[in-house]
Amino acid sequence: KGKTRGDLGNSDFVPIDDERWEPIAKFYGLSSSFPRDQYMARSDGEAKVFYFISNAIKTKLIDCGIQKRVTVINSGLKSFERNSKECEVNYRIAQEGVQFIAPHMEKRKVIANFNDFSNCIETGAIKLEKFCDDFKKQVLPLSFGSFLVALKGYENDVAKKMFLVMWKCRGENMNCLVSKIEMGGMKSKLRALASNFETTESEVDKNADKAEDGAKIDVSDEGAKLSET
Repeated sequence: KGKTRGDLGNSDFVPIDDERWEPIAKFYGLSSSFPRDQYMARSDGEAKVFYFISNAIKTKLIDCGIQKRVTVINSGLKSFERNSKECEVNYRIAQEGVQFIAPHMEKRKVIANFNDFSNCIETGAIKLEKFCDDFKKQVLPLSFGSFLVALKGYENDVAKKMFLVMWKCRGENMNCLVSKIEMGGMKSKLRALASNFETTESEVDKNADKAEDGAKIDVSDEGAKLSET
């Protein structure tokens, strides 16, 4: 029985063309070690999302042409999503697959201490005035668009996934592009790691208490704002 075309979930995975990919690689400073061939789009023509495909799925299913005969659904992680507003590139980093991008980023990657990292887990506009000088020096020069905040000591730890996708807004403001569920999960991981840093669980709760509010992402003219659901 033939496959149904046109639906995002039923479209084949295809390589990302150079016209779309090269600006992304340059903007985020993706190194030569970045496995570009494992990042693919759906063939529906929209290319709103780029997915990370595991090597096993790619070599044993996609490269062998099996997807021409069966429908491949939910086989990749969202890694880049199309912006709707102002930014030098058309795609922002997606939190879902951030751990596989972070180790290869040489630009727009900010290293944060424990308190600054936990202060990033908030909804709405986050003012840079509450962060340490080192953090502000890393963020202020950035142009509009998404960037990555990594917890110091876990910058390349794919398993721990201590990364947050943020959006640099106008002025000294930024937004956290992380869903309510992932914010809650990140808070739990920070509590578990608190003993490794000079902080306490109560400080984690205080710094990240705004993450209890539900939110959805909407990239507006002033950055990616989070509004209550």
